Amino acid sequence: MIICETEFRTPDPDDPTIAMTEVDYFAWVPPTPGIPNHRLSLRKRLTNGNYEVYRKYVNTTITSGDIAGMPVTHIQHKRGADDSEKVLISTPDLQAAIDCAKAEVKRFHGYESQDKVCQHKYPQLAFGCKAKGE
Repeated sequence: MIICETEFRTPDPDDPTIAMTEVDYFAWVPPTPGIPNHRLSLRKRLTNGNYEVYRKYVNTTITSGDIAGMPVTHIQHKRGADDSEKVLISTPDLQAAIDCAKAEVKRFHGYESQDKVCQHKYPQLAFGCKAKGE
C-alpha cells in the first residue's frame, strides 16, 4: 500500500489530538509467549506532527462448536480492562514509522509488507493523495 501524509489532516472527532485516518497493520498476533494479543496501527498525532506506530492490547476469546453439524471457531476481540496501548515509535518521518510497522508485521506474521510513502505522482501515488502533482 502507498501511504500519503495528506491523508492524516482531518482530526478525529472523538480525539482531536490525533488524525481520523489510521493504517491498521494487523488485528491479532499468533500465540506468542510474553506478548499478549494486540492490534498494530499507524496514526498521526496532530499536536506534535509525529507519526506513531502503536499496539492496542485486546482480550481475545476463542470458542469452538458447531452450527448445523459444521465445526466453527469464533474469535472475539474485546478492549482490555484498562484499554492499554503502547507506542513503539513516535517520529515526524512517515517512512520511519512505516518501516517500524513493517518490521512488526514480519516479526509476528512472517511476511514482508510492501508499504511505502506516497510521492504524489504515478506510479508512487496513494489512492487518497490530496497533493497530486504538487
